[in-house]
Amino acid sequence: VQKNSVKPKIVIISGPTAVGKSDFAVLCAEKFNGEVVGADSMQIFKSLDVGTGKITPNEMNGVTHHMIDIIEPSERYSVGQYVQDCCAVVDDVISRGKLPIIVGGTGLYVNALINGMNFSDADRSDEVREKWKNLASQNGIDSVYNHLCEIDKESADKISKNDLKRIIRAIEIFEVTGKKKSESATVANCPYDYLFLIISDERDILYSRINTRVDKMMALGLENEVKSLLDYRDCQSMQAIGYKQFVEYFDGKFDTLDAVVEEIKKASRNYAKRQLTFLRGMKAENKIWITPKTLSDGINEIKEFLTK
Repeated sequence: VQKNSVKPKIVIISGPTAVGKSDFAVLCAEKFNGEVVGADSMQIFKSLDVGTGKITPNEMNGVTHHMIDIIEPSERYSVGQYVQDCCAVVDDVISRGKLPIIVGGTGLYVNALINGMNFSDADRSDEVREKWKNLASQNGIDSVYNHLCEIDKESADKISKNDLKRIIRAIEIFEVTGKKKSESATVANCPYDYLFLIISDERDILYSRINTRVDKMMALGLENEVKSLLDYRDCQSMQAIGYKQFVEYFDGKFDTLDAVVEEIKKASRNYAKRQLTFLRGMKAENKIWITPKTLSDGINEIKEFLTK
């Protein structure tokens, strides 16, 4: 299939949290000689297992998974890094005659992969911001602006010399992603020929699935998992839903365990709503919506896609 294509083929599976993406990806990998490539901004962290709904080795059913457990909870990770790492993995999977199946609910990751990087979405770094604010205070704003001129003259020319916030943001993008802000592209040619399947469901059903999933996480030991990770409480990883709320619970923000569980469920439902909004608005070719009841339609779409 790959040899007959102008661009290598990949399948992308996305959708809101708890809708069943991981299980469907395994099924597709089994049917189409594929390997799964994660697109989840929290499953990339080692040791964040229960709260991120990370697929277990048993659930993988022998299918190779990539882009899971790739960095420590103390590390930061940007959208730019994801695209670079993901493309390297996808190219390797293709080189071995396998079908890459991208799966995950982090819309920014998927969007950057198929539409090009927009570095205005790059992760923030409080450490970088504080460093340059302090340097501006010590040496004057001109010194910070001059540094931006050195690393990204094109962006500097578009920013007022007195706009410290935008100057620091441009520097921050460079330091976080390794790329210039001026290289940002909202649209780019995707290097892959892709089929984009989005699994969704009726709101009441989806919310019920989310509530059940959170209850399952509690039964699997989410509270103890977060306790074991408290050394990382100020890190990017601990902003994940479930972890953030439990840290607040340990700090006394919630009176009861039931209260924090309800807050996690609420945050998860709100996140699912944001995921769906993002996916609906995302520009993409071959974007097809299916439900957990019509997964067979998704299988048929992949069959047709691979024979084109």
